[in-house]
Amino acid sequence: MRRLLAAFVVLVLVAGLATAASAPRPGSPREYLTYALGLLRAHSIDRDFIDWPEVEADAMRLAASASDPADTYPAIQSVIYQLGNPHTSLLTPAAAMPPPPETIDVPTSRSLGDVAVLTVPQFKADPVGERRYIAAGVAAASDAGNPCGWIVDLRGNLGGDMVPMLTVVAPLLDEGELGSFEQLDGSSTWSLRSGRVLVDGRAPVDEANPLRLARPHPPVAVLTDGRTASSGELTLVAFRGLGRAASFGQATAGFATGNEAFRLSDGAVLLITSSRTVDRTGRRYGNTPIQPDHPLPAAATTDQEVAAATAWLHTQPGCAHR
Repeated sequence: MRRLLAAFVVLVLVAGLATAASAPRPGSPREYLTYALGLLRAHSIDRDFIDWPEVEADAMRLAASASDPADTYPAIQSVIYQLGNPHTSLLTPAAAMPPPPETIDVPTSRSLGDVAVLTVPQFKADPVGERRYIAAGVAAASDAGNPCGWIVDLRGNLGGDMVPMLTVVAPLLDEGELGSFEQLDGSSTWSLRSGRVLVDGRAPVDEANPLRLARPHPPVAVLTDGRTASSGELTLVAFRGLGRAASFGQATAGFATGNEAFRLSDGAVLLITSSRTVDRTGRRYGNTPIQPDHPLPAAATTDQEVAAATAWLHTQPGCAHR
Protein backbone atom coordinates (compact mmCIF):
# COMPACT_ATOMS: atom_id res chain seq x y z
CA MET A 1 0.00 0.00 0.00
CA ARG A 2 2.75 2.45 0.92
CA ARG A 3 4.69 1.74 -2.27
CA LEU A 4 1.49 2.31 -4.22
CA LEU A 5 0.99 5.64 -2.46
CA ALA A 6 4.56 6.61 -3.30
CA ALA A 7 3.62 6.71 -6.96
CA PHE A 8 1.35 9.65 -6.19
CA VAL A 9 3.76 11.46 -3.91
CA VAL A 10 5.92 14.38 -4.87
CA LEU A 11 7.94 15.20 -7.87
CA VAL A 12 10.46 17.21 -5.86
CA LEU A 13 10.67 18.54 -2.33
CA VAL A 14 12.89 21.56 -2.84
CA ALA A 15 12.03 24.14 -5.47
CA GLY A 16 15.68 24.47 -6.36
CA LEU A 17 15.42 20.93 -7.71
CA ALA A 18 12.12 21.44 -9.52
CA THR A 19 13.97 21.33 -12.82
CA ALA A 20 15.59 17.94 -12.66
CA ALA A 21 19.32 17.71 -13.14
CA SER A 22 20.32 17.72 -16.80
CA ALA A 23 20.39 14.31 -18.39
CA PRO A 24 23.27 12.99 -20.49
CA ARG A 25 22.78 12.60 -24.21
CA PRO A 26 20.95 9.42 -25.24
CA GLY A 27 23.13 6.35 -25.41
CA SER A 28 22.64 2.61 -25.48
CA PRO A 29 20.21 0.98 -23.02
CA ARG A 30 23.22 -0.35 -21.12
CA GLU A 31 24.67 3.16 -20.78
CA TYR A 32 21.25 4.43 -19.70
CA LEU A 33 21.00 1.77 -17.00
CA THR A 34 24.58 2.33 -15.86
CA TYR A 35 23.90 6.04 -15.47
CA ALA A 36 20.69 5.46 -13.48
CA LEU A 37 22.34 2.94 -11.17
CA GLY A 38 25.24 5.33 -10.63
CA LEU A 39 22.82 8.01 -9.48
CA LEU A 40 21.18 5.65 -7.00
CA ARG A 41 24.55 4.52 -5.69
CA ALA A 42 25.82 8.08 -5.30
CA HIS A 43 22.76 9.79 -3.81
CA SER A 44 20.51 7.33 -1.96
CA ILE A 45 20.58 7.59 1.83
CA ASP A 46 20.16 3.81 1.82
CA ARG A 47 23.14 3.14 -0.44
CA ASP A 48 25.21 1.41 2.25
CA PHE A 49 22.61 -1.28 2.91
CA ILE A 50 22.98 -3.30 -0.28
CA ASP A 51 25.78 -5.18 -2.05
CA TRP A 52 26.28 -2.96 -5.09
CA PRO A 53 28.43 -5.26 -7.27
CA GLU A 54 25.86 -8.03 -6.88
CA VAL A 55 22.85 -5.73 -7.31
CA GLU A 56 24.31 -4.05 -10.40
CA ALA A 57 25.20 -7.40 -11.97
CA ASP A 58 21.63 -8.64 -11.38
CA ALA A 59 20.22 -5.45 -12.93
CA MET A 60 22.42 -5.83 -16.00
CA ARG A 61 21.27 -9.42 -16.45
CA LEU A 62 17.65 -8.36 -16.09
CA ALA A 63 18.10 -5.75 -18.83
CA ALA A 64 20.36 -7.83 -21.06
CA SER A 65 17.88 -7.88 -23.93
CA ALA A 66 16.81 -4.22 -23.61
CA SER A 67 16.49 -2.43 -26.94
CA ASP A 68 15.49 1.00 -25.63
CA PRO A 69 15.59 2.91 -22.31
CA ALA A 70 12.07 1.87 -21.31
CA ASP A 71 13.16 -1.77 -21.38
CA THR A 72 15.55 -1.01 -18.50
CA TYR A 73 12.82 0.34 -16.20
CA PRO A 74 12.19 -3.05 -14.51
CA ALA A 75 15.90 -3.36 -13.74
CA ILE A 76 16.02 0.14 -12.24
CA GLN A 77 12.88 -0.54 -10.24
CA SER A 78 14.35 -3.79 -8.93
CA VAL A 79 17.29 -1.84 -7.49
CA ILE A 80 14.93 0.74 -5.99
CA TYR A 81 13.01 -2.12 -4.38
CA GLN A 82 16.20 -3.53 -2.88
CA LEU A 83 17.14 -0.12 -1.46
CA GLY A 84 13.91 -0.44 0.50
CA ASN A 85 12.99 3.24 0.55
CA PRO A 86 9.31 3.76 -0.39
CA HIS A 87 9.93 7.41 -1.28
CA THR A 88 12.45 6.62 -4.02
CA SER A 89 10.83 6.01 -7.39
CA LEU A 90 11.18 6.14 -11.16
CA LEU A 91 8.68 8.29 -13.05
CA THR A 92 8.06 7.49 -16.69
CA PRO A 93 8.29 10.43 -19.13
CA ALA A 94 4.50 10.76 -19.12
CA ALA A 95 4.26 10.66 -15.31
CA ALA A 96 7.07 13.23 -14.99
CA MET A 97 5.21 15.88 -16.99
CA PRO A 98 3.76 18.61 -14.75
CA PRO A 99 0.02 19.16 -15.07
CA PRO A 100 -1.27 22.31 -16.81
CA PRO A 101 -1.07 25.20 -14.31
CA GLU A 102 -4.76 26.00 -14.66
CA THR A 103 -5.73 22.50 -13.51
CA ILE A 104 -3.80 22.61 -10.24
CA ASP A 105 -5.70 22.93 -6.97
CA VAL A 106 -4.76 26.11 -5.13
CA PRO A 107 -5.07 27.13 -1.47
CA THR A 108 -8.46 28.28 -0.24
CA SER A 109 -9.83 29.66 3.01
CA ARG A 110 -13.08 29.89 4.89
CA SER A 111 -14.10 31.71 8.03
CA LEU A 112 -15.66 30.07 11.08
CA GLY A 113 -16.35 33.10 13.22
CA ASP A 114 -13.10 34.00 14.94
CA VAL A 115 -11.21 31.05 13.38
CA ALA A 116 -10.00 30.74 9.78
CA VAL A 117 -9.44 27.48 7.92
CA LEU A 118 -6.65 27.60 5.32
CA THR A 119 -6.57 24.54 3.06
CA VAL A 120 -3.14 23.88 1.53
CA PRO A 121 -3.29 21.28 -1.27
CA GLN A 122 -0.46 19.40 -2.94
CA PHE A 123 1.62 21.21 -5.52
CA LYS A 124 3.42 19.91 -8.59
CA ALA A 125 3.85 22.29 -11.49
CA ASP A 126 6.10 24.65 -13.39
CA PRO A 127 6.95 28.30 -12.46
CA VAL A 128 3.67 29.56 -13.94
CA GLY A 129 1.75 27.19 -11.72
CA GLU A 130 3.96 28.16 -8.80
CA ARG A 131 3.06 31.83 -9.10
CA ARG A 132 -0.62 30.99 -9.44
CA TYR A 133 -0.51 28.72 -6.37
CA ILE A 134 1.26 31.24 -4.14
CA ALA A 135 -0.89 34.17 -5.30
CA ALA A 136 -4.02 32.16 -4.53
CA GLY A 137 -2.64 31.28 -1.10
CA VAL A 138 -1.86 34.91 -0.26
CA ALA A 139 -5.33 35.96 -1.42
CA ALA A 140 -6.99 33.17 0.57
CA ALA A 141 -5.24 34.15 3.78
CA SER A 142 -5.99 37.83 3.14
CA ASP A 143 -9.68 37.05 2.63
CA ALA A 144 -9.87 35.19 5.92
CA GLY A 145 -10.37 38.45 7.81
CA ASN A 146 -8.92 38.95 11.27
CA PRO A 147 -9.17 35.59 13.05
CA CYS A 148 -7.71 34.93 16.46
CA GLY A 149 -6.67 31.42 15.45
CA TRP A 150 -5.99 29.41 12.30
CA ILE A 151 -6.58 25.86 11.13
CA VAL A 152 -4.16 24.69 8.42
CA ASP A 153 -5.75 21.76 6.61
CA LEU A 154 -3.11 19.42 5.14
CA ARG A 155 -5.40 16.42 4.78
CA GLY A 156 -5.01 14.81 1.36
CA ASN A 157 -1.89 16.85 0.59
CA LEU A 158 0.24 14.24 -1.17
CA GLY A 159 3.22 16.54 -1.56
CA GLY A 160 5.08 18.11 -4.43
CA ASP A 161 7.28 21.15 -3.94
CA MET A 162 7.40 22.23 -0.32
CA VAL A 163 8.55 25.82 -0.90
CA PRO A 164 5.30 27.19 -2.38
CA MET A 165 3.41 25.51 0.46
CA LEU A 166 5.65 27.04 3.10
CA THR A 167 5.40 30.42 1.36
CA VAL A 168 1.61 30.26 1.62
CA VAL A 169 1.69 29.53 5.39
CA ALA A 170 4.60 31.93 6.06
CA PRO A 171 2.46 34.49 7.97
CA LEU A 172 1.53 31.76 10.46
CA LEU A 173 5.14 30.76 11.16
CA ASP A 174 7.95 32.54 13.01
CA GLU A 175 10.90 34.08 11.24
CA GLY A 176 14.08 32.04 11.39
CA GLU A 177 14.79 28.34 11.02
CA LEU A 178 11.86 26.10 10.10
CA GLY A 179 13.67 22.79 9.67
CA SER A 180 16.42 21.12 7.69
CA PHE A 181 17.42 18.20 5.51
CA GLU A 182 20.09 15.87 6.90
CA GLN A 183 22.03 14.54 3.93
CA LEU A 184 24.84 12.06 3.46
CA ASP A 185 27.43 14.82 3.29
CA GLY A 186 25.95 17.61 5.40
CA SER A 187 22.68 19.42 5.91
CA SER A 188 20.47 22.06 4.26
CA THR A 189 18.50 24.44 6.43
CA TRP A 190 15.15 25.91 5.48
CA SER A 191 14.25 29.23 7.04
CA LEU A 192 11.87 32.15 6.73
CA ARG A 193 12.88 35.80 6.31
CA SER A 194 10.49 38.64 5.48
CA GLY A 195 7.90 36.28 4.06
CA ARG A 196 10.41 34.48 1.84
CA VAL A 197 11.36 30.83 2.24
CA LEU A 198 15.11 30.21 2.02
CA VAL A 199 17.07 26.99 1.64
CA ASP A 200 20.63 27.42 2.87
CA GLY A 201 20.10 31.18 2.66
CA ARG A 202 18.96 31.14 -0.97
CA ALA A 203 15.43 31.68 -2.25
CA PRO A 204 14.38 28.74 -4.48
CA VAL A 205 11.32 30.65 -5.76
CA ASP A 206 10.91 34.28 -6.74
CA GLU A 207 7.72 34.87 -4.79
CA ALA A 208 7.54 36.04 -1.18
CA ASN A 209 4.41 36.30 0.97
CA PRO A 210 3.79 39.99 1.72
CA LEU A 211 0.89 39.37 4.10
CA ARG A 212 1.31 40.59 7.66
CA LEU A 213 -1.38 39.51 10.11
CA ALA A 214 -3.28 42.05 12.21
CA ARG A 215 -2.94 39.47 14.99
CA PRO A 216 0.61 38.15 14.59
CA HIS A 217 1.85 34.88 16.08
CA PRO A 218 -1.60 33.27 16.30
CA PRO A 219 -2.28 29.77 17.58
CA VAL A 220 -2.37 27.24 14.74
CA ALA A 221 -4.06 23.84 14.57
CA VAL A 222 -2.83 21.59 11.74
CA LEU A 223 -5.10 18.85 10.36
CA THR A 224 -3.46 15.69 8.97
CA ASP A 225 -4.52 12.28 7.73
CA GLY A 226 -3.03 9.19 6.11
CA ARG A 227 -2.81 11.02 2.77
CA THR A 228 -0.70 13.86 4.17
CA ALA A 229 2.57 12.89 2.54
CA SER A 230 6.05 14.09 1.64
CA SER A 231 6.03 17.88 1.25
CA GLY A 232 2.66 17.88 2.97
CA GLU A 233 4.42 16.27 5.91
CA LEU A 234 7.31 18.75 5.67
CA THR A 235 4.82 21.60 5.90
CA LEU A 236 3.60 19.97 9.10
CA VAL A 237 7.21 19.66 10.30
CA ALA A 238 7.61 23.45 9.91
CA PHE A 239 5.01 23.83 12.69
CA ARG A 240 6.51 21.14 14.94
CA GLY A 241 8.19 22.57 18.01
CA LEU A 242 6.31 25.86 17.61
CA GLY A 243 4.75 26.34 21.04
CA ARG A 244 1.54 27.84 19.67
CA ALA A 245 0.86 25.03 17.18
CA ALA A 246 -0.58 21.54 17.53
CA SER A 247 -1.71 18.84 15.08
CA PHE A 248 -5.03 17.00 14.95
CA GLY A 249 -6.40 14.04 13.03
CA GLN A 250 -4.66 10.85 11.97
CA ALA A 251 -1.04 9.84 11.44
CA THR A 252 0.56 10.97 8.19
CA ALA A 253 1.63 8.72 5.30
CA GLY A 254 5.25 8.43 6.39
CA PHE A 255 7.29 10.03 3.60
CA ALA A 256 8.91 12.87 5.54
CA THR A 257 12.20 12.61 3.67
CA GLY A 258 13.83 14.70 0.95
CA ASN A 259 14.10 13.67 -2.70
CA GLU A 260 16.42 14.79 -5.44
CA ALA A 261 15.18 14.58 -9.02
CA PHE A 262 17.38 13.47 -11.91
CA ARG A 263 16.05 13.62 -15.46
CA LEU A 264 17.13 10.74 -17.66
CA SER A 265 17.79 11.00 -21.38
CA ASP A 266 14.33 9.79 -22.44
CA GLY A 267 12.49 12.23 -20.15
CA ALA A 268 11.96 9.83 -17.26
CA VAL A 269 12.79 11.21 -13.82
CA LEU A 270 14.56 9.30 -11.09
CA LEU A 271 13.49 10.50 -7.63
CA ILE A 272 16.14 9.53 -5.10
CA THR A 273 15.60 9.91 -1.38
CA SER A 274 18.77 11.68 -0.35
CA SER A 275 17.96 13.20 3.04
CA ARG A 276 16.04 12.87 6.27
CA THR A 277 14.13 15.74 7.80
CA VAL A 278 14.89 17.52 11.07
CA ASP A 279 12.54 19.95 12.81
CA ARG A 280 13.41 23.13 14.70
CA THR A 281 13.95 21.15 17.93
CA GLY A 282 16.40 18.68 16.35
CA ARG A 283 13.93 15.82 16.12
CA ARG A 284 14.53 13.61 13.06
CA TYR A 285 11.87 12.24 10.73
CA GLY A 286 12.15 9.46 8.19
CA ASN A 287 9.69 7.22 6.39
CA THR A 288 7.57 6.67 9.47
CA PRO A 289 4.10 8.18 9.90
CA ILE A 290 4.02 11.30 12.06
CA GLN A 291 1.55 10.93 14.89
CA PRO A 292 -0.69 13.93 15.58
CA ASP A 293 -0.53 15.70 18.94
CA HIS A 294 -4.27 15.14 19.28
CA PRO A 295 -5.31 11.87 17.59
CA LEU A 296 -8.87 11.67 16.30
CA PRO A 297 -10.76 8.58 15.11
CA ALA A 298 -10.34 7.68 11.46
CA ALA A 299 -14.12 7.82 11.18
CA ALA A 300 -14.25 11.43 12.38
CA THR A 301 -15.99 13.78 9.97
CA THR A 302 -14.52 17.05 8.76
CA ASP A 303 -16.92 18.91 11.04
CA GLN A 304 -15.75 16.88 14.03
CA GLU A 305 -12.08 17.42 13.25
CA VAL A 306 -12.56 21.13 12.73
CA ALA A 307 -14.57 21.31 15.95
CA ALA A 308 -11.77 19.62 17.92
CA ALA A 309 -9.17 21.99 16.45
CA THR A 310 -11.39 25.01 17.10
CA ALA A 311 -11.99 23.98 20.71
CA TRP A 312 -8.23 23.79 21.25
CA LEU A 313 -7.64 27.16 19.58
CA HIS A 314 -10.16 28.71 21.97
CA THR A 315 -7.99 27.62 24.91
CA GLN A 316 -4.91 29.38 23.56
CA PRO A 317 -3.64 32.86 24.47
CA GLY A 318 -5.21 35.55 22.33
CA CYS A 319 -8.04 33.26 21.26
CA ALA A 320 -9.47 32.00 24.54
CA HIS A 321 -13.18 32.59 25.01
CA ARG A 322 -13.95 34.80 27.94
